[in-house]
Amino acid sequence: MYEWYLPITILPGLGMLILSTTSQMMTLSAEISSLLQEKCSPFQHNISDQKIKQLGRLTRASVLLYLAAGLYVLSGILGAVKQTISHYNLSSLSLYIGTLLVLLALGLLIWYAFRAVGIRMQQHEHNHNL
Repeated sequence: MYEWYLPITILPGLGMLILSTTSQMMTLSAEISSLLQEKCSPFQHNISDQKIKQLGRLTRASVLLYLAAGLYVLSGILGAVKQTISHYNLSSLSLYIGTLLVLLALGLLIWYAFRAVGIRMQQHEHNHNL
């Protein structure tokens, strides 16, 4: 059994992940807007397509982090209100599902990071060909 405050103590770190992800979303959205302000070359269109997919990955990761934060809060509240010994009560289940969502979000963020480097490499290589 865990103490009711365990999921609540995780929230600040989760908040930092959410803040970081949101910041990356805003920066990426601004990059996409600048690429699409005028008629694009085929290369720019390809890069903007890839960046829009990246924005989708960040959005999905952000949603998972928000859901995990909500489940952690729910787990903490239920754990404080209902003190039970079972590992399969609603409070524990909320904590387990929240943790699974955080891990899925981290997987998406790692995938995003690797893809972002690949997109930058394409831009760098294309820049030398101009």
